[in-house]
Amino acid sequence: MTRFVLRRLAIVPLLLLGIVTIAFVISRLMPSDPIAAIVGQRSMNNPEVVEAARERWGLDSNVFIQYVSYVGRLLTGDMGTSFQTRASVSADLAERLPATLELTILALIIGALGGIVLGVISASRKDSFADNAARVFALLGSSLPIFWTGLVFLFVFYAQLGIVPGPGRLSARVDPPPHVTGFYTIDALVAGNIPLFVDAWAHLLLPAFVLAWGLMGTISRLVRAAMLDELHSDYVRTVRAKGIAESSVMRRHVLRNSLTPVVTVVGFAFGALLMGAVLVEQIFSWNGIGSYAVEAARTLDYPAINGVTLLGGVIFLLASLVTDLVYAAIDPRVRLA
Repeated sequence: MTRFVLRRLAIVPLLLLGIVTIAFVISRLMPSDPIAAIVGQRSMNNPEVVEAARERWGLDSNVFIQYVSYVGRLLTGDMGTSFQTRASVSADLAERLPATLELTILALIIGALGGIVLGVISASRKDSFADNAARVFALLGSSLPIFWTGLVFLFVFYAQLGIVPGPGRLSARVDPPPHVTGFYTIDALVAGNIPLFVDAWAHLLLPAFVLAWGLMGTISRLVRAAMLDELHSDYVRTVRAKGIAESSVMRRHVLRNSLTPVVTVVGFAFGALLMGAVLVEQIFSWNGIGSYAVEAARTLDYPAINGVTLLGGVIFLLASLVTDLVYAAIDPRVRLA
């Protein structure tokens, strides 16, 4: 296991360098000039102001020198300064990351647990009404565009029915809890403010479900297929022949052996959900990494674009590493490969 971990860790620096390089090159290939967003359109006709801004933000040198300088600063932990907020990119990301993590973690829990439940129902009641309903629900979640689902759900459940609160992390004129973790639900509980916790939790549920629905469909189909295969295995027939209750057979034998491939999906889904929350955050006015990335792309904020990309790469690599470790612990053949 130690050699397995070391092999995985050895390639992480090279992968991060590749991610940084690709993000840097792509951001520089964009046809627009970030100076226009920095100084404003009115000042673009003033050569002195434009030249001073280029010198101030290090845009007066060639691209290769900018790349070497950026990588050198990264090695010291400096991700640069945002063109728009004039603050450190690392500080901006640290401020916004908890909001996205809170949304993503709940979406991952809903998607994983909901998908497993739907998969078990479908497999244990094959070709029944419950099976067909669960499969249709899973298919819709995997097929419908997330921006359409978010807008429709917000219109129906908030604007028409009024059973969920509107966009944002909290209701209007409600102050956030004292900062501890950045998760409003946890911070509200730490502060002992139950009404604030309820308000934050209510705002969190709908966007988390919208983000989780696609994952729920993927996992439910995976669990259903794996369980149906396991049900035809020799060991299942042996267990049934011993007179063990069908519920125990499904829970202790079939389901347990069917969850191994789910580990891989859940592991990679965390990174995908985290960086794929852009549309959900825009629709629900969620002040997280996604909205920060959209604003950075809109204004050609090079440091912010590179910072978000690097953060996403780190999260994907960590999720991949943890997934490999868990999978290797479950299946020894992976360690020996």
